[in-house]
Order: sequence, then C-alpha cells, then structure tokens
Amino acid sequence: MPIRWSILRVATAVLSAPLLAGCAAGATASTRLAPNPPTPRIAPSQGPRTGPANGAGSVTIIDTVGPPPVVLEDTSPSHLALSLYLTVGGYDSSTRNMTEMAISFSSRGRRVQFVADERVTCNGVALQRGGGTFDVKVSSDTFSGKLVTCTYASGRSATTATFTMPVAPTIVSPQDNVELARSTKTAVTFRIGGHSTMFYVIALGPTSKVWSYPAGTRPTQALLDTSAFSPGPGFVALSQSFDLPDLHGTGFQSVDAQGSATQQNRVTWVQPS
Repeated sequence: MPIRWSILRVATAVLSAPLLAGCAAGATASTRLAPNPPTPRIAPSQGPRTGPANGAGSVTIIDTVGPPPVVLEDTSPSHLALSLYLTVGGYDSSTRNMTEMAISFSSRGRRVQFVADERVTCNGVALQRGGGTFDVKVSSDTFSGKLVTCTYASGRSATTATFTMPVAPTIVSPQDNVELARSTKTAVTFRIGGHSTMFYVIALGPTSKVWSYPAGTRPTQALLDTSAFSPGPGFVALSQSFDLPDLHGTGFQSVDAQGSATQQNRVTWVQPS
C-alpha cells in the first residue's frame, strides 16, 4: 500500500482548516460560531492549514508518515506505487488561478528517495524533483478540464498515468472586493468541477464565521446566515475535496490520487439598507 502524504497550503489565518472532519452533506443550512471559536479540522488526511497574519503567498510542504525513505537499485515502474495530489486555486490573488501537482512514489509501503535520472512530465510539462517528490505549479488553464498524461521515466523504462483534471471552482456571486449586506439569507452562487467528495461554502466576518453544506451533489447556490456579523472586512470562500475516478496507470504497482480546490473572494460586510 502507498504511504499517506499530503500537501499543506499556507493561506490566510482566518481560513485555517475551517470545517469539522467527516461531516456528511445535508440540507442547505448555516452554522454560526461564537467569536474566536476553536478551529475545527477539515479532514485528518489533509492535515491542518496554518498561515501568517498577512496571508501572503503559499508554500508546499510534503508531510510523510511512516519509516524513512528507501533508495532502490531498480526504480523501474513495476517496483513503484504512484500517489498524486492536486491543489487547484487558492485563498489569495497569487494562487487563485494556479494549480499545483505533486507526485510521490513508494515501494512496499516505504517512500522512495530518488538519486539517479528519474523524471516525470505531464502533458509535456516537466515536474521538478525534490528527493522522492516531483512537483510543478502552473496556471490552472494549463491542465483545467483536460486529459492529462503523466510519463514517468527511469533509464530505459517508462510508463504513464492518465486522468482528467477538474476545472477550478468559481464563486460567481458575490464578486471579489464588493460591499455585501449582512442577512439571514446571504446567497453565494458558485460552480464546481470534477468528482466531488465534499465541498462547502463559508463566510467570515471580523470575529465570527458561518458555513453551509449544500444539498445534492452539484448545487449552484448556498444560503448563509451572516446577520450576526460585525461590519467590516471579511471573506466568502468555496472549498472542495475531490478524487480522480478515471485515474489509470500502466506498469505501476498501484496508483492513487486526491485533491483539493479553493476560491476565496474578499468582501466588506455592511449594514442592510
């Protein structure tokens, strides 16, 4: 079995892992937290999100679990299990239109450390190797909605893994940097793509936050109760975790994948007219 690993995104502090783990989707409804509540977790496998107060930029950290990595004499595909992780979009303007792809390899449950000429390309884009992980960050338009073919090569051995990249989530309304009246039914309209395993909409005020689990598998709107928010700056965000049901690999011991997608818009909460 491949090792478990995850990508942790450094984002705005106010959106540090805002959801309870393992909650199932239900009817559209808001949940209000008291000011400065304990921050719940989104999912144990994805780890916590932490960030500086200014929320500038993002950075990738590979978090591995298990024994130390192993160096193989033979790194041909038949000796490797492939794990793919995708991060689509982000919490700020520098990451909103970016997609990050990371691929790691393991052998018999141990992470592999590469020391030779192993390489990975996806649709002709070369991934940079860092130890046992291959990583690239590109404009989301590079892969969005496309069939992606990733080729792993080691010496004279080469094989591929293919999947369809989901499109980035989009908050249609409210748009970025607008004034938004507080309401018991603040409407957030959005689009998501791909095969969603869980997604949610969240609104944050200066001292509190609410979120909603929309009903159905592909709704386009959620209603949030923001009536108790204090006037001032805040955010509306959409976050999705997804899998890749059409992921296929030839020649590997196994292939698996997981991913997350995010968009966040800044708003200013104001008194209703």
